[in-house]
Amino acid sequence: MISIINNPNSTVAYFKQEDYDQRIADGINKRAVEKGGVQTLLQELGYDDFEIGYKATGQPYFLQKPELFLSVSHAKGWFALSVGFEPVGIDIQTFSSRLKQGQDYFRNERELPFSEDEHALHLIWGAKEAFYKLKEGQIPDLKEEVTLISISADELVIDFESEKVQLSYRLLENAFLVFTC
Repeated sequence: MISIINNPNSTVAYFKQEDYDQRIADGINKRAVEKGGVQTLLQELGYDDFEIGYKATGQPYFLQKPELFLSVSHAKGWFALSVGFEPVGIDIQTFSSRLKQGQDYFRNERELPFSEDEHALHLIWGAKEAFYKLKEGQIPDLKEEVTLISISADELVIDFESEKVQLSYRLLENAFLVFTC
């Protein structure tokens, strides 16, 4: 079942493809399965007739509607995308107990208070990924330049260049969805 979140300047859609693992086990090309999952979301939102191109930064966009912004994410059968009239960023990831071991890769010293909370670590990673996509990769040192400073019931606040930026999130079945508002 596809879930849709309407925001003032964007729309987020996401779902879990229940037969994902079986399709991969059956030998279907992973990239084809991923492309199909994204196409399902685009169809649900009425964008299935638009071709997707990629900017030099890797950011996807609609060839026929370059005035719209698009961000896509997928992880182990979960698919998410955001379409907006302003730049957007989205990240979806499944829970991994190994993330805590690798936290020094993405968590900075200001985020140390979150270091023992596995959910918070996933939200730090998701917030940084979503924000990185919003900025089209134009952040030289993501670990140090973007800092998660607060987590509330469904909102995250990050600090970037002394500016506070709000992101939204959802805790799903076994995944974390983070997106720009």
